[in-house]
Amino acid sequence: MEAELEVLAGAAGDGSVVVLATASAPEGEAVFQRWNAQGLAHYERMGLRAVALPVRTREDAQLAATADQVRRASMVFFSGGNPAYLRQTLVGTALLTAIGDLLRQGGVFGGCSAGAMVAGAISPGAPRGRFPSGQGLGLLPKEVFGVHWDAPLMRPWRRLMAARTPAGCRFLGIAEKTALSGSSRGWRVHGRGQVEVRHLGAAHAYRGGEAIPGLDEEDSTAP
Repeated sequence: MEAELEVLAGAAGDGSVVVLATASAPEGEAVFQRWNAQGLAHYERMGLRAVALPVRTREDAQLAATADQVRRASMVFFSGGNPAYLRQTLVGTALLTAIGDLLRQGGVFGGCSAGAMVAGAISPGAPRGRFPSGQGLGLLPKEVFGVHWDAPLMRPWRRLMAARTPAGCRFLGIAEKTALSGSSRGWRVHGRGQVEVRHLGAAHAYRGGEAIPGLDEEDSTAP
């Protein structure tokens, strides 16, 4: 909540948040609607106007009315679910073009779990494994995001995910109950957990309230 309020304070747009539960669509209508309801309730508690758009398929993502609503908003938020499905549904669509327009005009992208993973870099290869790295939408083309980084289910995958980070990119593993605000020019950590950053053969952990250097700054201090 703190991270969202921070980034929305200076965001362009009409002040609204568009909630998209697209990543959860393969799990059925009940799960899809539950993610929508959770998102709307969350932003209502924050005193923000939010709308959940019914984007389940590529056909939905091509609708001009949906793209126009995203362009008018201040933030678009993607729920958890299946990151590979979310990426495949959005690539090359009017909705993804609208998200790019939103960001260029000063709006905000937000996401949790699958919704966070797809913000990062695009790998030249095909998705591999249950938790593929570098299979984002390229909104942040030099960052790769891992999620649930402190959860027991991730322990067997952590080394593999970081190792699959595309060349020239930086990996950020985000713990549960933890959020990032900012961009590749620099991040701030919010919440209870840590963010593990792996880049140029080194690994560093950052806690809530700490700043993660931007990529340019980090590269300039590398040996």
